[in-house]
Amino acid sequence: MHSETSSDLSQAGLRIAIQDIKDELFDTPECDYAIAQLLIRWGQAEKAEQLLDDMLMRWGSSPEVLALTQRGYKEIIGGSELLADNDELIRKPKQTAPAALGVTAA
Repeated sequence: MHSETSSDLSQAGLRIAIQDIKDELFDTPECDYAIAQLLIRWGQAEKAEQLLDDMLMRWGSSPEVLALTQRGYKEIIGGSELLADNDELIRKPKQTAPAALGVTAA
């Protein structure tokens, strides 16, 4: 009997979705951006960020590519960034919430 975990099935579904995007948008910056969006939605922000970084190396720094990557970074950090006067991405430091401690009476 073949046993597959839901994680394996999810990863397979993600690979299929990525291939569908590649088939539809071919090899373009828009294709890479769409895949990054998908990764973000699937909770894989690190992979999405790496793809956006690779986009800049692969496609250069044309205004269109910069706009796509900045939108992607914005989606990754949930809109908590500010753009400087020179349109350079500045990220706010991530704040961590204090740990919730449960107190029980003895």
